[in-house]
Amino acid sequence: MGKALYRAENIMLMDLIGTVTLIVTIASLIAASTPTPKDDVWMGKFYKFIDMLALNIGKAKEKGNV
Repeated sequence: MGKALYRAENIMLMDLIGTVTLIVTIASLIAASTPTPKDDVWMGKFYKFIDMLALNIGKAKEKGNV
């Protein structure tokens, strides 16, 4: 029974890692393919959330239209 539990935990962990990787990848694609909206509108707040999911931090972030 111990081996079966170990396998089940590994499968769940691999599913979790796969799901997190999928979320980061999709968020990165969205963030890279859309212009940065203004922060004061709801789309800007949503974009900040997408940036966070995409792990866009520091110099990886788009600065917006200057």
